[in-house]
Amino acid sequence: MEQKNNPNWKTWLSKGAFVVSCIVVAALLLFGAVYVTLRVRRGCTSGNGVVSQATPTPEPTPLPDRVYSADKNPPYAPPLDKLDLTQGHLDEYSEPLSDATRWIDLTPEGAEGFTVIRSIDLGVSYVVENGEYCRLGEGEDGKGVVDVLLTDLDLDDEPDLLYTYHFGANEDTYSKVGWFRFSTHTSSLSAFSQKNGFLSLLEEDGNYILFRAVRDANLDTGTFGLTLTERLGEITETMGRIELIMDPPTELGIPE
Repeated sequence: MEQKNNPNWKTWLSKGAFVVSCIVVAALLLFGAVYVTLRVRRGCTSGNGVVSQATPTPEPTPLPDRVYSADKNPPYAPPLDKLDLTQGHLDEYSEPLSDATRWIDLTPEGAEGFTVIRSIDLGVSYVVENGEYCRLGEGEDGKGVVDVLLTDLDLDDEPDLLYTYHFGANEDTYSKVGWFRFSTHTSSLSAFSQKNGFLSLLEEDGNYILFRAVRDANLDTGTFGLTLTERLGEITETMGRIELIMDPPTELGIPE
């Protein structure tokens, strides 16, 4: 009974209640602040955490066309014995192949000391340098070289050719990429191939970009253009081989 009437005891009891009340109020304020913050964040983001009101993606830059005014012919037709063709093809195409007007000159701008030629009838293509004929690409019965860039892909200060070509195989047609080195007079061919259609190349800031393309006008007669339709990736060189670094997948998916 003496403890209840003790004024010191009542003072400590009042102080304790005040401290507890302060802790409860602080906890409620903290909870409220966290709740409001979460609500604000949820209102500004979508379910996958991406800001839903981000700046819209700009319209893509129109792709340039690759135009070939390939209405010129080499000064003379190549000797048939230097073309590395089967006897069957020589027997069938010997007369057209002996006519310079049945060949198209696709030599790129800036080229010195060589020419690039393609047969209209057979579709085979060659680099001609100092009287030597080096085949570009593989296969026959397609369109041959379609696009060509003068490059230095391996950075050895020697000129190279990066090209795309079209060929037939087992009643189907394919397009591939090739890299010709003048230092060795040999071509390296990419593992990547596209069934049907065409491929084209562009140089962008020292990088070599591969595109799908469609053919305009008549490729067979030598006057044609290439309209780029889809960027595929970047052509690189590693240990004497060329590789295609594919672009990240889009809503259209990675091509096969």
